[in-house]
Amino acid sequence: MTVMDRSVEANPLDVALGVDEETSESRPVSRRRDMLIAAGVIAVGGASIALAFAVVPATGGDPFGPRWWPTVLGGAIVLLGALLVGVAIRKPDAPSEDAPTKRGISRMLLMLAAIAAYGVAWYFLHFVIVTLLLAAGLTFVLGGRGWRDLVLFPVIVTVVLYGVFGLLLGVPL
Repeated sequence: MTVMDRSVEANPLDVALGVDEETSESRPVSRRRDMLIAAGVIAVGGASIALAFAVVPATGGDPFGPRWWPTVLGGAIVLLGALLVGVAIRKPDAPSEDAPTKRGISRMLLMLAAIAAYGVAWYFLHFVIVTLLLAAGLTFVLGGRGWRDLVLFPVIVTVVLYGVFGLLLGVPL
């Protein structure tokens, strides 16, 4: 099979990244890795709870002050992290077909980079522009092709997000 044949049959993103799924080596998912991920989730939840208590409460004695929602979210994240620990302890190591592949890891890293670029670009460009670009980029990374996937879907996502947050909730975007 030549490079030209691969580019016709394979995902263009995989060809650009030089990822060949057939030769990608898979390793079993380890319990240790799952425990590390769970510990990271618990640490993020704990940090959000700690940061919530750094918020200065408003005067007036409202039980649902500015600390309430971040504390609830942080507690939920800690609880979900604890559930991940329980699952990691109880389940056996996954077979190799469930293990991460080079394709999956490269897509995840591209998505994280796109989200980080979105956060930076939002300082310089309007919400609508960067959200359209992010939605189209993530759709492409996840395998979307064609005008419906790369144009129509990002437009619908952006309109819905802008409508809910910008218009209905009045969040300055």
